[in-house]
Amino acid sequence: MKNNSKIRFYDEDALLYRLHEGVGESNKGVVFVVGAPITAPTDEHSGVTDVEGVVDLIREEFSSKPAQIKKLENDLAKHENRYQAAFDFLVSRRGQDAANRVVKRAVSTALIVNTDKASSDTISGLDTSQLQSFENDPNLWSINEGVNALSKLIVDYPSPFGNAIITSNFDPLLEIAIQKNGGNAWRTTLSSDGSLFDSQARGCQVIHMHGFWHGSDTLHTPTQLLQDRPQLANDFLKIVADKIVVVMAYGGWNDIFTEALRTAVKNKNILPEIIWTFFSKEPIITEDLRRTLEPGIAKGRVTLYAGIDCHSFLPKLLHEWEATNPLLAGDIPLEDNKLASSSLSRRARLFNLSPLECDRPPNVEVWVGREGELRALETSKAKVVIFGGLGGEGKSALASHYISTLQQSGSQYRLWDWRDCKEQSDRIRTQIVEIIARFSHGMINSEDLSEANDLELIEVLSDITHGENAVLVFDNVDSYVDLENKKFIGLLDLLVQKFSTSGTSSRLILTCRPPVQYTSSSCLTLTLKGVSLSEAEELFAKRIANHSIPSEDIAEVHAITNGHAFWLDLLAVQVNNVPGTLLRSLIDDLRRGREDGPDVLSSIWETLAMREKTLLRFMAEAVRPETEKTVAKFSSAQLTQNNFQRAIRSLISFNLIVVKPQNDAPDLYDLHPLVRSFVRKRYARSERTDIIRVVINQYKSIIGSIGSLLGVNLPYPLLERWSQKAELEISASMYDDAFETLSDAEDAFLGSGHIQEYVRVCRLLLEAIDWETASSKYKQFDDLVRVTVETLDQLGEYTASDNLIDRYASTIPEKTARFINLCDIRAYSAWQRQNFADAVEWAKKGVDLKARTKVDTAFDCEHHLALALRDSGECNDALDIFLGEHKLEEILDGNDLSKGNGPLYGNVGRCLHLMGQKDDALRCYRKSMRLLERDNAANTMSNRAYARAWIGEIHQTNGRTEEAIAFFVDAARQLGAAAPMRVRKLSDQINSIKEPDAKPMTENAARRLVDKWLRN
Repeated sequence: MKNNSKIRFYDEDALLYRLHEGVGESNKGVVFVVGAPITAPTDEHSGVTDVEGVVDLIREEFSSKPAQIKKLENDLAKHENRYQAAFDFLVSRRGQDAANRVVKRAVSTALIVNTDKASSDTISGLDTSQLQSFENDPNLWSINEGVNALSKLIVDYPSPFGNAIITSNFDPLLEIAIQKNGGNAWRTTLSSDGSLFDSQARGCQVIHMHGFWHGSDTLHTPTQLLQDRPQLANDFLKIVADKIVVVMAYGGWNDIFTEALRTAVKNKNILPEIIWTFFSKEPIITEDLRRTLEPGIAKGRVTLYAGIDCHSFLPKLLHEWEATNPLLAGDIPLEDNKLASSSLSRRARLFNLSPLECDRPPNVEVWVGREGELRALETSKAKVVIFGGLGGEGKSALASHYISTLQQSGSQYRLWDWRDCKEQSDRIRTQIVEIIARFSHGMINSEDLSEANDLELIEVLSDITHGENAVLVFDNVDSYVDLENKKFIGLLDLLVQKFSTSGTSSRLILTCRPPVQYTSSSCLTLTLKGVSLSEAEELFAKRIANHSIPSEDIAEVHAITNGHAFWLDLLAVQVNNVPGTLLRSLIDDLRRGREDGPDVLSSIWETLAMREKTLLRFMAEAVRPETEKTVAKFSSAQLTQNNFQRAIRSLISFNLIVVKPQNDAPDLYDLHPLVRSFVRKRYARSERTDIIRVVINQYKSIIGSIGSLLGVNLPYPLLERWSQKAELEISASMYDDAFETLSDAEDAFLGSGHIQEYVRVCRLLLEAIDWETASSKYKQFDDLVRVTVETLDQLGEYTASDNLIDRYASTIPEKTARFINLCDIRAYSAWQRQNFADAVEWAKKGVDLKARTKVDTAFDCEHHLALALRDSGECNDALDIFLGEHKLEEILDGNDLSKGNGPLYGNVGRCLHLMGQKDDALRCYRKSMRLLERDNAANTMSNRAYARAWIGEIHQTNGRTEEAIAFFVDAARQLGAAAPMRVRKLSDQINSIKEPDAKPMTENAARRLVDKWLRN
């Protein structure tokens, strides 16, 4: 080491001016280079495990080997860079996979879902597609103040800050924070030599120069870091040329970047300005770093700053920019009784949507015909397009082919989203919620939408996709068709009506078998019928390229099948792939004894080997498309790996298996609906049960591998495994297991807002069981009925809810303990519909019966009684129930938060508020808000918004207009676009009290006032 007597360090104030006023007056862009401390844990955020924490993780790898631990400690003591020494030790003994596993564990500590070592171990064992599910939801990550501020600088001030950022880190927090703040980020990961310019996308390029936490190896050891990567080094020079390069929270190791920097500061043509920051107020520079920087220091091209804590400095820098350019920083005022759609559109602007966040369209290997339909799609300005026709006529294939040609055809549409509704009912709300979450980049999640009614949900979807030029495909929506009136029903009908009458730039495509017709000129209906004879000839020519087929045979089979696209394709494939098979022989077989039409699948089935039939049987029972690895596990008990490979290749070549590919992810394998239906119908339920049980065992294995993560923060693609397992258990009449599965997953589904998917499977189970014996046979029966009724009411399905309540009541002829549960169910249902008198009546019946008989039961009606009393105006009685054993003086006492949770203080505060005791209500609201800010439970965002709105009402009545507006604006910010009706009400309240010529209050200004009130 050398001393720093000849090197000058500048302070934080100078750096703030340099990166605010200095950058503002310059035409140079800024490139940040950041290392591990930027995403490390802080007092408020868990973050990614820091350097010493990673060394501890490596120690754990050898915890059962004392001799190896001793050798590791010796190595650590001898080396200046303990991190590199630890990884060198690990890789030499356990290999690169062990290093990658340690990185996954280190990154996983930033996940909210990671609660203990078991969770960390589980996450480190997940594959790339599963880990990407976590990345798709920004709300699952603990993002500290420094990362958040840096991402907002990139999003809100893209000209100076938003081009690129370079990091040695393996975690995705920078990209996630950028997306969470409404921006676009795309990733370049390089663990070997390669170009930074091989791919391009809109937004900020995040360059991971040492690899990424999944999908690539990670670099740690000196040998790895110093490997020769000439192309990458040259590209780094291009990235930093004529830029202001800010090196922050980065140690300056000997790696590819510092090597490139050493070249850059000597080059007279590149001329970057290097700002190198140090955390220490009295830094000591290593000899290597000194040699790197000295030539630039001498030329005035390198400036050093000391005492820079990225977690406090970056928020200060953001504040400087926001203070001078507030509206550029995302502050869109809420005014004129409108949704802040311009803000939402700006924040949700996308270029590439993550490909694994929606279902995958089928791969269309051979395409013929349908030119008229394609031309209609390309030339029509219709916002809603409906594909109708028999199964197998190519509705899904047409939609898939259309979206695959969007970029090549110069279409106005640039994004797409595919949802397979699987010809099942009760899934459309779930699909719409997932689209909203995807297009908002996680700014709106399922929990935020759990209280939205159908109209609100459609408004949110319309708003979030309004300017996105996206094609939204809902495939197989047969269950949502009113067969008599030829219209869609419920939510789907609202969606069609909204899109057809709005000025959206997006398009809706729906496929279904039953005929559907809308009169609006913005709705285009295309009914697919059989392909023409010339198209059939083209199909056979493409499928059978090696020899010709007699034209009369093609004409005959075309007539037999009425030009049915799928049947013709299957027959062509048979002729091409089965040696000795002639089309004439297939025609003869089709005609033989089948007066009601061609039975193509039966003919093909007889030609299949037993291994192929076996594999089709397993795949027919799977609930969703699966990877090859999972499909192989389904059949592993009956097929060897060799036989499985031969079977799957054969079935793909026969076009009986649908391949759903995706770049950078394993292909998924599925069955065409006609094939699935054929295979299932071929076997009696008793013959299918053993196959279903095997599939269930594989779902159990999948669930077992992620079971420790089950909770409200588990990504939906992983959480859905529980509902799929329960659905299979119902199919196999394993009702005890289905009850258990649904009970285990109840809190996770409801807390995360995926209520429709949960209630869908609950209804399947309740329809399957015998209700006369259910209460004694299944211990979760009563609870499942209660939850199903509550969710049906929440979804606005009141008729279904009433029918279920009546059916449940018929199982309770006497006033047993179960009658108390019935009272509670009826009370909640009435309260949900704002029938407060009925709610009070039913709740009191349950409370009185329990008190009078002193029955020992968990069933209870008190909470719902309190809610009904409060909202019916009987606040004193409600307050007594809410308080329970607590005294009001205890609840109001100072800053003590130990007497309850956020909802308790909020409910007590609301009672006091309605009773006119405003000061005491504010005390409770403040405590409730403080607790809710720390809470990640279900409905927390909604509760936060309620608390702010109620506080705003009190400020309004007290004549404190500025504070009232601040709380109303912040309540709207909490809700985002998830509850448009509530946001409109808040907007009305703001407009009713603000001065006509008053400047609208921005979100940042409102947030600062709210935070100040909360602290005081």
